[in-house]
Amino acid sequence: MHPAHRHPATGLLAALAVTALVAGGCSTSKTPTGDAADTVLTLGAAGTAPAQAAIDAFQKANPGVTVKTTFTEDDASYQQQLRTQLASGTAPDVFRLWPGGGNSTSVADLSKDGLLLDLSGEPWAGKVSTVQRTVSNGPDGKLVALPITIGAIGAIWNDTAVKASGLTPPKTWTEVLAFCGAARQKNVYAFALGLKSAWVTQLVPYALTATLVYGPNPSFTQQQKAGTATFAASAWKQAMDKYLEMKNANCFNPSPNGVSYDEQMQMIGQGKALGAVHVLSAVPNAKKYAPANTPFSMTPFPATDSPADTFVPVSVGISYAINAKAKNPALAKKFLAFLASEEGQQVYATKAGATPALPSSAFQADAIQQPVLDAQKAGRSTIYPDQTWPNPKVQSEHLIAIQELFNGTIDVPTALSRLDKAFTTAK
Repeated sequence: MHPAHRHPATGLLAALAVTALVAGGCSTSKTPTGDAADTVLTLGAAGTAPAQAAIDAFQKANPGVTVKTTFTEDDASYQQQLRTQLASGTAPDVFRLWPGGGNSTSVADLSKDGLLLDLSGEPWAGKVSTVQRTVSNGPDGKLVALPITIGAIGAIWNDTAVKASGLTPPKTWTEVLAFCGAARQKNVYAFALGLKSAWVTQLVPYALTATLVYGPNPSFTQQQKAGTATFAASAWKQAMDKYLEMKNANCFNPSPNGVSYDEQMQMIGQGKALGAVHVLSAVPNAKKYAPANTPFSMTPFPATDSPADTFVPVSVGISYAINAKAKNPALAKKFLAFLASEEGQQVYATKAGATPALPSSAFQADAIQQPVLDAQKAGRSTIYPDQTWPNPKVQSEHLIAIQELFNGTIDVPTALSRLDKAFTTAK
């Protein structure tokens, strides 16, 4: 989850940083010759709505072109499926991937294995900022991914449910705990939590460490790599303790390890929970379960009692790449060019509930996105930690450890010790 905003002082640019990608080499496919097969593009993605909106617009602009899709709503299932397809030579021409190096289908890992096409020469390449290239380029400096959206993590709210409760979203940590107790008295939960979908486990820690770790010390990950800092001996312990403090304060629904992401979204949409600490792109999914035109908003999630000290995790959220062995590389490049256009950026970001990664004069920020832009402009944004971790093992260990913490089978020092071990493995 789903890029490098490691230098808050860079403001808006800091929010546009993205994970490093390695170029995967040239496609062995032939240039289209004009037969029927050359008008068919295959595409794979996690998350249907924004990708389909972009596909529909692309097909409308290119009569006769057909985009055949494979959608998988669960991120973990998609990642496993894509890796299997790439290994067997059955992967689609174009596919979504994750910026940085946080998992096995991230820019860094796929490019390292030679699975991504070099995009350095594409007409839109100049739109990708220097900061974004830190998570979109491979180790050899070649551009291998197109950033589509800027994502963020914060407290997302069902405004209708919040208004009905008579409560006000918290701006300090003390207010968070009081808010949780007050919500239970109203027979709702403050925050829905769906840890059965493992990727959700990391969102609260990322929100808390933005303020406690990476905001005050943008060089923390570099210090870890240099051996002068660790998870266990840092404010990561405070963040994990706070996560469990929220659990014990009944901030969350019971047994979150048995609740899926989709069930979590249902709780928010139906008003059984007032909100969630989540990626902002989750809002469209929650809206599917809410009455039509239900308003949603976002507030930065606090970790201290000083609102001025609150940072927001901001990163390139969604990226696309071309299979190094694409059967139709020319059409794949045409599709990416559309995604890089102002129209493509606006269509995808709007449907995803995110901000475009590249310039788009057509995009208008709403109550979800405006606080993110405000945080960026104020220099109060940080990275998603996993996008600069040295290997996917750290994130994998993190996801498992959170589930075990909520089961009560390990404690925080044990969890952080395991993260430190994973961090120093195969640097």
